[in-house]
Amino acid sequence: MVDLIRASALANFGDLVTDLGGDPDAVLLAHGVDPVVAGDHERFLTYTAVATVIGGAAKELGHPDFGLQLARRQSIDILGPIAVIARHADTVADALDGVSRYLHTYSPSIATELRRDAAASEFTFTVLLRQLPHRDLMVELSLGIGLGALRLLVAPDFVPLRVTVQHARSAEPEAYEKLFGCPIEFEGTQNCLTLPNSALNQRIHGSDSAARALAEKYLAPIRPDLAVADHVHDLIQRLLPLNQASLVHVAREMSLHPRVLQRRLAESDTTFEAILDDIRRTSAQRLSATGLQVAQIARMLGYTEQSSYTRACQRWFGQSPRQLISALTPGP
Repeated sequence: MVDLIRASALANFGDLVTDLGGDPDAVLLAHGVDPVVAGDHERFLTYTAVATVIGGAAKELGHPDFGLQLARRQSIDILGPIAVIARHADTVADALDGVSRYLHTYSPSIATELRRDAAASEFTFTVLLRQLPHRDLMVELSLGIGLGALRLLVAPDFVPLRVTVQHARSAEPEAYEKLFGCPIEFEGTQNCLTLPNSALNQRIHGSDSAARALAEKYLAPIRPDLAVADHVHDLIQRLLPLNQASLVHVAREMSLHPRVLQRRLAESDTTFEAILDDIRRTSAQRLSATGLQVAQIARMLGYTEQSSYTRACQRWFGQSPRQLISALTPGP
């Protein structure tokens, strides 16, 4: 199972930590997360890292209800295009089905499902990772965000019939009541919101089928098994100018052992070396077109020896670095 989630999962994390008297950057850095990345939908973190940050903040600040509090500050918009699909579905049930269908593009580590029944229905949430720290906080946070989405789609004062979680209660009862406003069952068989069918059948006012279709078209090709490769590609591009685009450095950024990262890339039919080589090849063309010196380009591509870059250039383009520069730069 791919341990990954969009960094937008930490949206408004900093504001909450600050309001509770903490230093958000210090908390993030203490648990290996770059504060610049936190909240960015276009960047990825491991799901484990996000859980560790949220659990660490809860412990350090003395707020076991930290997940519940963060849920009140976040919204379905952290899901990016998935939120567009939900907002522009025909009915509330269609919106929840749409979230479940495309949730893997936000995080392949979690799953939701709408289970319909004649009396009432259940919207379930599952963490697919077998080992996860602070699982209870992540479940509470996610169910809280789900309820926020329902209040957006149904009514601002919507209350589910019941909330069930698999873990034991960790915060004061008032904290759960303040967020959910309904009975909470702890140590149950699943994590879910029990919903009246009347709410699910409600049509969504102002839905735009064209906007929904556009979001679905964008999300449809995204495969969860490619998410790790995309993340590695992003990190290599960021670390290459710093001469730190090694397997060890990238694995550390993802809170993974290098062997684990290699195995997950193999599951995506690629390797770290192949991704690095592709980025270097593309960057070599771009940099050569600027007229930079060969030695400068070699350094920017992370080569310690210029001869290594020369051999790579011959392999990629059948040309020496100087020939490539000559071919890509306009003459006098």
